[in-house]
Amino acid sequence: MIILLVIFAILGNGANLLIPKIISRGIDDYTSRHYVLNKIAIEFLAATFIIFVFSYLQNIIQTYTSERVARDLREQLSNKISQQSFTFIQESNPSKLLTNMTSDIDSVKMFVSQAVSSITSSIFIILGTTIILLTIDWELALTVICIIPIIAVMFFIVLKKVRLLFKKSREVIDWLNKVINESILGAAVIRVINSQQIEYQKFLAANTEAKNLGISILTLFATLIPVITLVSNLATLSILALGGHFVINGRISLGDFAAFNSYVTILIFPIIIIGFMSNVIAQATASYQRIERVLKAQDIIEAGTIVKPLKGNINLRGISLLYDGKPILKNVSINIKAGSRTAIIGPTAAGKSQLLYLLTGLIKQNSGTIEFDGQNIDDYKQDSFHKQVGFVFQDSILFNMSLRENIAFSNIVTDESLKKSLETSELNEFVELLPQKLNSIVSERGSSLSGGQKQRIMLARALALNPKILLLDDFTARVDSQTEEKILNNVNKNYPGITLISVTQKIAPVENYDQVILLMEGEVIAAGNHKKLLNNCPEYIQIYNSQRSTSHYEL
Repeated sequence: MIILLVIFAILGNGANLLIPKIISRGIDDYTSRHYVLNKIAIEFLAATFIIFVFSYLQNIIQTYTSERVARDLREQLSNKISQQSFTFIQESNPSKLLTNMTSDIDSVKMFVSQAVSSITSSIFIILGTTIILLTIDWELALTVICIIPIIAVMFFIVLKKVRLLFKKSREVIDWLNKVINESILGAAVIRVINSQQIEYQKFLAANTEAKNLGISILTLFATLIPVITLVSNLATLSILALGGHFVINGRISLGDFAAFNSYVTILIFPIIIIGFMSNVIAQATASYQRIERVLKAQDIIEAGTIVKPLKGNINLRGISLLYDGKPILKNVSINIKAGSRTAIIGPTAAGKSQLLYLLTGLIKQNSGTIEFDGQNIDDYKQDSFHKQVGFVFQDSILFNMSLRENIAFSNIVTDESLKKSLETSELNEFVELLPQKLNSIVSERGSSLSGGQKQRIMLARALALNPKILLLDDFTARVDSQTEEKILNNVNKNYPGITLISVTQKIAPVENYDQVILLMEGEVIAAGNHKKLLNNCPEYIQIYNSQRSTSHYEL
């Protein structure tokens, strides 16, 4: 399509180059009293019609092609991002990826829709006009052609500087997107703690930086037009003086002189167009380099081939995890039997959530091994593995779609498994109160739902897969103790043999668990059942007593 676009641009502009020649012949025929105006008029109308047809086709094709390029790039980026690891997404910065998918692709789209045909046409017109001028009078032509290298040097200097500014401006847009995103998502918190002014200052700083970079870019481009205008006027003055002298001496005809002036105007216009398009080119170049970095990211090669059903035995040996060079988990070793209930407790920032992320394969440990039923986690085929591991995240991740679609998020969920997950999560009563039941649309990020409702929907989503292993990340934080007890009893009844691992800061709900693991500052301090830890672990006793005294005070 781009090749066809270039061909139409060349054909249309080729016909455009014939018009001054036709007019020149008309003037010369008139002055020599050879009247062939009908023929001249027919040639002129034919050239105009050709220009109209090819310009029309060019506009249609460049619009269609640019939209196709934008669509294809979005598909490639989307596919690439979806195939990357959770770690890659976090390190790449979601705000930057959003800019890649929107502003950066729009810049490339603008390049295809405007710059490709404009630059091709301009180069063709410059070369074609130069050749025609040389055939009319080479000495007169040289006075005009000398303006091209002068302007080319200016373009080179400006583009070299502006490309760096465009790259920096995209980084500022990433920053601006991040600030806006945080302000919108945290709107309630910002108002409650009365920090609107602080957020406004953050936005103002990013917005001002974007404005300053925009002005710097425009200032550089603003120097091009005066230079082009000055040089063009000097060239026109030279033609009037020298060309007029040649006409008087009879060296060139009046028609050729008129054609020469027309061709000079035609020559200057594409140079100005290139000046404007250099802005689009520089912006598209900077944007495509950013897109290319994502597209060229190393693909994750899935080596796992095991697809057999999981029993639920989990072994972690010597697991260590670093984040920004800081240790999150240190030499963690845990054994969990199939069908057992295990609680991982500990203070904030102990590394509990990261441990669950490791168990799902979302992130990779720096050292140590993770085994499920005696097989390394990397030996399992990811699709098969994730269908058997349910994960209830600490943050409720809901989508702006129906409740049914939010729960039956995987295509393997059956009506029977959906019904069982709703019953287990104590959601039936809530669903019955909704006007459209399961077809009710959940608001964006579930803003109209309570924390407990969102958490139970997340649990239903995990259970709808009929998992062999269920991971709960601080599930007790948003669910009252009575509902939590009902839900856990439902899990035991409806999903017999399931391996349950629950991350929590509260001891009371997990006193009857088969194993309690105390994690502090990334290290396993103690492991055993509740009674054993009360007898042998001072840290556990301290946490237990402090929570008991707090609960008595609340009562």
